[in-house]
Amino acid sequence: MSEIKQDPIPINVAAVFKKSGLKLKNYRSASSFEKDLIKFIKRNEVLHLCTTKNDAPRSTPVGYKSQGLIFYVLSEGGGKFINLKKNKQVSLSIAEPYKVTEGFWGYKGLQAWGKAVIYSRKEQPEQFEKAFKAMNMVIAGRKLQIKNFAPEFNHKIIVIEPNRIRYTNPTEGIFRVSWTR
Repeated sequence: MSEIKQDPIPINVAAVFKKSGLKLKNYRSASSFEKDLIKFIKRNEVLHLCTTKNDAPRSTPVGYKSQGLIFYVLSEGGGKFINLKKNKQVSLSIAEPYKVTEGFWGYKGLQAWGKAVIYSRKEQPEQFEKAFKAMNMVIAGRKLQIKNFAPEFNHKIIVIEPNRIRYTNPTEGIFRVSWTR
């Protein structure tokens, strides 16, 4: 069962929020928070996937699909897979464009931590197909079919199931809320 924790709002920050007309939500359950979190995840398309190897972090911007709080990344290769062979623990972030000159409290973003599982089109075709279907891929208004993939590439799907997420979005009433699985 998942849990949430809302950081107490410092008095000086609460006063600024009030002055700015921002009203923060007080979640009573993890499921009510998850609804807002999923809305944010669904309206975005790019996440920054962070992997490590030999204490050297690597951040890769990638397109993603989600199902609930599970993230799916389709890729044909790259250094992230070299890192994931050594360490399946990942972090990711998703943020929306932010212009401080248009309003200081307009930042919106999440950070997540969890474990990645990789399914290869060639090596785990059944798991790959299942993850591909879960992604519900639609590109340029048509269904993308696995048979249309270039055979030269061994496409892979990275499935990330976070065990912890931290989300902040003051303009929508969310300030420093942490979710754990």
